[in-house]
Amino acid sequence: MSIVKKLSAACLALPLLAAVSAAPVHAQGLSGLTGGNSNGASSLLGNAASGALSNSGLNIPSVSSLAPSNVTGLLSYCVENNYLGGNSPSTILSSLKNKSGLDTSSSLYTNGQQGILDTGNGNTFSLSSLTGNLKQKVTKKVCSAVLKQGKSLL
Repeated sequence: MSIVKKLSAACLALPLLAAVSAAPVHAQGLSGLTGGNSNGASSLLGNAASGALSNSGLNIPSVSSLAPSNVTGLLSYCVENNYLGGNSPSTILSSLKNKSGLDTSSSLYTNGQQGILDTGNGNTFSLSSLTGNLKQKVTKKVCSAVLKQGKSLL
């Protein structure tokens, strides 16, 4: 990669770094969104952004560790905000809501509806606090992972 391209990539990553550093994040692990890939930031946002993320403190939790009610609330957030296309997400959401034992009155469900991944012990990650291009990319990736997790709960 030429020096000009590296410099361009670094300059493009600066606004991303500013947005990320302002986001309140309290959770662990990027691997759950990327299928266990140890270089999750790179596959999630591309190589130029991964350099900015590596020192930003942005740690996205694995959706596989979330409670079913939080997954269902998050899927609701994703569907309502059009982060997932097609009819399948709405169908899966309806099935999850009708599933026996799901507590839609819990704070986990309510947090999910607000775009908050609740990993327990007071640790959360808020999709709604992200801004700009970062919000679009991260939220779409999280919503895809939440949809997959929702399917596994049925």
